[in-house]
Amino acid sequence: MNSQLYQLGWDDFFQGEFDQINPGSWAPVRVVRENRGQYIITDGVTKSPAQLAGSFRMHSHDSNQIPTVGDWVCVQGELSGDLVIIHALIPRRTLIERQVAGDESRSQLMAANIDTLFLVSGLDAEFNLNRIQRYLTLAGNSGAQPVIILNKSDLCQDLPGALQSIEAIAPNVAVHTISAISETSMECILPYVEPGQTVAMLGSSGVGKSTLANALLGEARLLTQSNRDADGKGRHTTTWRELIPLPRGGNLIDLPGMRELQLTGDEEGLKQVFEDIELLAEQCRFRNCRHEGEPGCAIDAAIEEGELDGARYEQYLKMKRETEFAKAREAERARKAGSLNQARVQKDRKFKRIHQNLRKNRKAEEKWGRENDRY
Repeated sequence: MNSQLYQLGWDDFFQGEFDQINPGSWAPVRVVRENRGQYIITDGVTKSPAQLAGSFRMHSHDSNQIPTVGDWVCVQGELSGDLVIIHALIPRRTLIERQVAGDESRSQLMAANIDTLFLVSGLDAEFNLNRIQRYLTLAGNSGAQPVIILNKSDLCQDLPGALQSIEAIAPNVAVHTISAISETSMECILPYVEPGQTVAMLGSSGVGKSTLANALLGEARLLTQSNRDADGKGRHTTTWRELIPLPRGGNLIDLPGMRELQLTGDEEGLKQVFEDIELLAEQCRFRNCRHEGEPGCAIDAAIEEGELDGARYEQYLKMKRETEFAKAREAERARKAGSLNQARVQKDRKFKRIHQNLRKNRKAEEKWGRENDRY
């Protein structure tokens, strides 16, 4: 296996997927940056600007079929630093995406092929359990391993209480408390950035992601800003997504901070984060129980007995409604896309028939001309 590709995260999974689509002349490279359809790709040695082949773009009817940062793609031959053409997308292992704010159904791809997703939260005024639950749901949908990073431990007045509240909502997720300004506190996260591993960091602005990234890089490469004094809210520092090789051999993607995180229609993450509620619902006497006072409702009983936090259940209902709404919008968009594709097929067939008729007429005219030239 190519050692440079291995450092970037290439393994047997991607090799197997690549072998199935490679016509024999393609080479795999990884997308390290994407901005409005313009790409920077690398083979581990050389970086080159890139763009999608016309045929690739024409047949990509869904945004999920377009490459994003972290994707492995196919190019022709070796990189030289000049502009190259991307011919195909190698199937992904994991994908982080969210619903676009204000859009009817379109999802935004954030990063692909992530092994570990650091969910970074500040232990200051930014500490928010509901937001962490949303990030956990996104991580569950992505297929990446979530790890909760509680930053600014030096500013926390009640660290045991914060850890206890995290344990209540994420009992099976690894949690690490750090202070990004303390080098020794960072040692607990180093095993996640070993050679060949790819880590992405997700969190709202001001939680210290860029400071954490600089600590992993060993240099002040990413800009950092202090939070606003008035309300402690963070300021946006990272404004693009970029895959950065780390000195230890791993790879890091620092995602822009987000105030709003809308969920997609994928229900897997929600089931993982609220597994306790899903299991309780299965114990209700009636299968169609709405958990609104029906006899034999296991959820109502658990809340009444203090086994289930009512606020946690309300958050579950809120996120479930959002997921179901997003799922309905995605289905409608798929239906419209199918209709549009069918219209395109019919239009292509119409123009094909017109072209065939024109060619037949032209041949008939040429034949008539040849025959009349004989006299």
